[in-house]
Amino acid sequence: MKPSIGRIVHYRDTEGKTFAAIITWVLDDVVNLAVWNEFGRQFNALNVRQGNGAEQWDWPPRV
Repeated sequence: MKPSIGRIVHYRDTEGKTFAAIITWVLDDVVNLAVWNEFGRQFNALNVRQGNGAEQWDWPPRV
């Protein structure tokens, strides 16, 4: 699936925690994200690539 502005994704931080995020900007395979932590505080993640490693985003699993 191709990323687009407004899509909800998961962002993994350097500690391996997964947070909800919204794509705010897309350029090829790099995105900027508005991310919410477990306390509901928002922060930005810039120039993020897709993947399942630290500081990467990925699509939420389908259940």
